[in-house]
Amino acid sequence: MNEKNAVLERLSRRDAQRLDKLHKAHKAREEVDACNENEEYFSGAFKIKSEYIEDLLAQVPTLDIKTLPSHFDNIKKELNELQKYVITSALFLKEFNMRKYLGIVQNLQTQCYELEDRYIPRKKFGFTRKKLPKSETHKQSSVDETDVGKTENKWDEKLFGFDSKENVILALENDELFQRDVTLRNLKSCTISLKGVLGTLHMTDLDNCIILSGPVTSSVFLDKCTNCKIVVACQQLRMHTSTKCDIYLHVTSKGIVEDCTEVRTAPYNLEYDDLEKHFNMSSLDRKCNNWDQLDDFNWLAPDVPSPNWSILEPSKRVTDWSEQWSKIPSKS
Repeated sequence: MNEKNAVLERLSRRDAQRLDKLHKAHKAREEVDACNENEEYFSGAFKIKSEYIEDLLAQVPTLDIKTLPSHFDNIKKELNELQKYVITSALFLKEFNMRKYLGIVQNLQTQCYELEDRYIPRKKFGFTRKKLPKSETHKQSSVDETDVGKTENKWDEKLFGFDSKENVILALENDELFQRDVTLRNLKSCTISLKGVLGTLHMTDLDNCIILSGPVTSSVFLDKCTNCKIVVACQQLRMHTSTKCDIYLHVTSKGIVEDCTEVRTAPYNLEYDDLEKHFNMSSLDRKCNNWDQLDDFNWLAPDVPSPNWSILEPSKRVTDWSEQWSKIPSKS
């Protein structure tokens, strides 16, 4: 009994220390004034906040699986706040240091998603887990509730994106997109414009669609997509059970395909007014692009190229997407 009490006391003391760190982090953030703040002050506040997130990540193996979804949601919220803190401090941060701090945030984000994949196995990439409120703008009005009730695959009201649309042009801007998890599902012959910085992008059951996306801070997941053209920049790409898709890609790690056929890749070539700004905000490295180095989980021969994906010939690539922003894809 004494040993049990000692363990409980240590756990209580550790939780108290973490709460104290959280209090200090929030207090430091509230006191920030971008007009008179300096790098030394910022560095201290950033250290407190990032160490708190590291503590949250360290707790994952010790928690009950039922509490993990809300725990990961909290970590992602803290990461988004930390990233926004870095970006809003650009007035006094040197470019080199800003990239350094954004790199630290990105590493923490990677740890978060890797732990989430390990401790909460995703079903078909688990694209529905993230809980985020829907945008109230008319552009995002993604689904008619009466229509949803008639389908087996119901739209979760806490997701953000577009669902069950056909032959329409859909658009979201950065004020709605910034660091959010975006879901595109059950779309046919649609053009989707995403001009901004996304947190993650999930695409499921898309047919004959064009997706024009700004940079995605972390991962892009595709599942059951057919005959689509996808232009996207991201840290990680995961593609599953898809066919006849052209991916114009910027990816800083190696993309992964599984159970896919007739996938073709080309370098990311999208252009729009704020793209450079959005790349800087995303912390993606523009100099590192592994668009032509996909790993096929269904092809294990190391010296023979996978027959399931290939590089799109330059003569067959779309070189200018300007007309596609406002154009519904032609019938396949």
